[in-house]
Amino acid sequence: MATTREVFRDIDDRTDDLRDLADVHQDIWCDFLAQFEYSWIYHENALEGIVLTHAEVTSALGGRPIAPDTYFDIRNMKVAIDLARKEAAAGSKIDMELLRRFHSAFGSSDPSFEPARYRKDIPLHRAYFHDIAQPTAIEARTIKLLEWAEANDPDDDDAVRFAAHFHHEFMSIFPFAEHTGKTGRLVVNYILMRHGYLPVLFHATERQRYYDTLRLSRKETEQLLIEMMGNTIDNGVRYIQGQLEERKKRAFRKVG
Repeated sequence: MATTREVFRDIDDRTDDLRDLADVHQDIWCDFLAQFEYSWIYHENALEGIVLTHAEVTSALGGRPIAPDTYFDIRNMKVAIDLARKEAAAGSKIDMELLRRFHSAFGSSDPSFEPARYRKDIPLHRAYFHDIAQPTAIEARTIKLLEWAEANDPDDDDAVRFAAHFHHEFMSIFPFAEHTGKTGRLVVNYILMRHGYLPVLFHATERQRYYDTLRLSRKETEQLLIEMMGNTIDNGVRYIQGQLEERKKRAFRKVG
């Protein structure tokens, strides 16, 4: 059985291999990233019980709302993704201001939205069944988590473990009245991107397993995150290889 360090080394090696492949085939890679972003938006909303159609996503990203009920969920997710990429490139530290900016993105279409407003009650969720902090404990636990994040700001070798730990505790606190899940998962991808990894998809088909990890240990969250990273890498490689194969077939048909 591979050790944790060997698993991380494997992820790093596969990430480097995919990066090299993407550098050679940048046009195909750009197409993959566009499709990945579409999937990111779709699955993030699906985890929160918002089921989107392809037409809804593509039209909303093009600025043409055909479904007013979901238009802002799509647009706000796009704003949040762009912000996470920008912050990752800048190497911003994880503090309350970063959380506020991320949280604000998810409410950017609502003039009455209050970013980083702590919840005042225990919400009834259709999806989240893990124990969460009492409202009176939220502020102190959030401060403690952010102090831990500052003190343990990771090297690349520890980024995945750090992201899993942060996410597990953040979701245990469940600090905000709205968009806590989306904000927490965005922070995970921000951490991964800041350390040179691809973001991951919290796939709708894995939603129950994801919810279950929140009720278990952060080690379970770490394992799920590692598997998701591997899936993203594999999908990128398969996409490039598939497109190259299609190009060969088209070239062969032209010659024939």
